[in-house]
Amino acid sequence: MSSGKLAVQVSHASMAFLTTMIQGAAYKIVKHPVSRHISFDPDHPGQPAIYRRADLSKWAKEAFECGDSFFFTKPVDDSDPYTIMLCDPEYEYKAELFFDTAFYENWIKGKFTKIVCEAKNEDQLLKAARIAEWMGLKEGIDFFPIRDACLTELTPENYGEDGKGWTLTCIGFRPLEDEVAEKISKKFQLYK
Repeated sequence: MSSGKLAVQVSHASMAFLTTMIQGAAYKIVKHPVSRHISFDPDHPGQPAIYRRADLSKWAKEAFECGDSFFFTKPVDDSDPYTIMLCDPEYEYKAELFFDTAFYENWIKGKFTKIVCEAKNEDQLLKAARIAEWMGLKEGIDFFPIRDACLTELTPENYGEDGKGWTLTCIGFRPLEDEVAEKISKKFQLYK
C-alpha cells in the first residue's frame, strides 16, 4: 500500500468503533419544512383519510391506494406556508450516545492515545483477531476488521457471496485498558 492508502485504512480502523456506535443509535427524522400526513383514516380502517383541504384528501387517497401509510408535503415558497405541494421527504439522522464516565473522560475527552502495529500479511492480522477472541473480545463490538473494496490500488484477496472482492487491511480496536492492549500488541512491532 502507498503511504496515503495506509493512512486511510488506519483512519478507518481508528474510527470503526465510534461509527459502529453511531450507526447502532442513529435513526431517520424528516427534515423540516416537510410535513408528514397520514394516508389512512384511523377511525375507519381500510379507508383513506379525509382532510379539510381537498388537495390533502386527494393526496391521502393516492398514497392510500399505493399502500403508503404517509405522504409528505412542503411549501411551494418559503414565504407562503399555506401553498403546499407533494414531495419526497428529505431526511437527517439523529443519534443519542451514552458513555461511562471513565471512557468519556479518559478517551473521548482525554489523550486519544493510539498505537499502530505492523502486520506483514493477512495471516498476521487474523492472529491479532484470534488473540482478541481468546481474551473474550468480540468482533463488531471490541474489534473491527477493515476490508478494502479494492477500487484503487489493492487487488482482491477474498470474495464475498455477492462476488465482490476485498482485502483485509487493518483491524481497529475500541479503546482498551493498557494491559489488554499489550497482550494483543506484544506479538507485533510498532509500524515504522
